[in-house]
Amino acid sequence: MLDYTKLILLSISCFFILLTTLKLRSKNLKGEEWRFLLSSLFLTLFLAFIIEFKPHHIIRTNFNIPNTLVYMFYFVVVASYFFIYRKIFLLFKYVLIIISYMFFGLANAIDLLSDGKLIALAYNEIIEDVFHILGIAFLFLFFIDFSKKFNISNRH
Repeated sequence: MLDYTKLILLSISCFFILLTTLKLRSKNLKGEEWRFLLSSLFLTLFLAFIIEFKPHHIIRTNFNIPNTLVYMFYFVVVASYFFIYRKIFLLFKYVLIIISYMFFGLANAIDLLSDGKLIALAYNEIIEDVFHILGIAFLFLFFIDFSKKFNISNRH
């Protein structure tokens, strides 16, 4: 059930970002804002891929590459996104996206610690899924705020 919830929320988030991009295309959308929305769509698809298919487990099993290295790659991708678009984030409720990625980080920490047998939680998969759902929800809230404020600022 939680897997379906994650998939539905990620799909809605991607659809909303795409809809926002298409809706704002006719307005005074600057190049950086256009790239931000497209990058956000691709990053959300990247997160969906990571969350649903768990390539870090496949890479660890098939190529004997530790999850920590794969997670470092994930971190570099997400940190680059934040660094590149930091000015845009500061114009909107960036706290929402920070909370979102804190939940994603907690989910990753649970995964890393349980895979390394450093902690043994009875329901670590459920806890990880709940953190993912919360991360996705806050990500979606950020883009709702972004779309709402961007529409209002472009009317005047």
